[in-house]
Amino acid sequence: MGATTFAALELRERDDLQRLLRDDLSVLDDGLLLIAEEYGDFAGSQRRIDLLALDRSAQLVVIELKRTADGGHVELQALRYAAMVSTMTVDHLIATHSRQHGTTAEESRRILEEWVSDEGELIELSSRVRLILASADFSTEVTATVLWLTQEYGLDISCYRLVPYLLGEETLLDIQRIIPLPEATDFQIQQRVKGAASAALVATGGRDFTKYALRVGDRSFEGTSKQGAVKILVTALHAAGVPVDALRENIESSRWIPVRPQDGETVEQAFRREHPTRKSHYWFDLEVRDDDGAWVIPRFGGTRTEQYLAELQRLAPTSLPVTWQAVAP
Repeated sequence: MGATTFAALELRERDDLQRLLRDDLSVLDDGLLLIAEEYGDFAGSQRRIDLLALDRSAQLVVIELKRTADGGHVELQALRYAAMVSTMTVDHLIATHSRQHGTTAEESRRILEEWVSDEGELIELSSRVRLILASADFSTEVTATVLWLTQEYGLDISCYRLVPYLLGEETLLDIQRIIPLPEATDFQIQQRVKGAASAALVATGGRDFTKYALRVGDRSFEGTSKQGAVKILVTALHAAGVPVDALRENIESSRWIPVRPQDGETVEQAFRREHPTRKSHYWFDLEVRDDDGAWVIPRFGGTRTEQYLAELQRLAPTSLPVTWQAVAP
């Protein structure tokens, strides 16, 4: 088995390398979901991103590919693209994913929400954008620039060397991460956290990943998301006898929606039938019911999470003591 070059094999960036990585992004990072290939929805520009992905912390990931031995100006190109997609909205992300994968907008929303959180939380995207550069090799100029940007400005940039090999009639691709070195990753992350602790919310585009530990009666819940914590208390309090009216009065009553499922119909099906124009970003499995029907609520959380938790704790009956506290994400 001997190393060769992409040129010798007549392999091209878009038709070969891009197709290969598009079909399995896990060879670069198993925490990436493909959003689009050849993304170029930029006003006044004909440029296109080779591959655009989303990681599980709702950060967009720009992936740029080169088959050359020096990487060209791949780092500068990727920086431009990162700046251009940094203002992308969730709705635009959903539309882009829908076009790429041939799904409906609602299907794409569900896929993306499930990707970023077990609780289905996709309120906004981080304004920070990760960069992944993949090339046959990189020049000193490229690696020096990448190291400077990562060390001095805390940008998240990874470089992968792609080396093709011939094994009989088969072509194998060896993919090695050279920046950051695998053994240096944890240290670099710790350094970035230490240097940017006071700007954590800014660094994540305003997203706050605080988790919560709850004790509800004799049950404990650890590492619960904001939305999950609110949902747990709403369902537990209602099951303990707290009336729907009391819950609504303390948590945005105007946003609670009653639905009336017909025979054999689920709450979600009833909601879609009765409110066909509303988005489906609601909890349908609360089992909160009264004479008005089954109630669905938005996935409450965000900056008002602790206000909601405090109000719900106050409503808890003496038979169901409730405590909660924020924990590190």
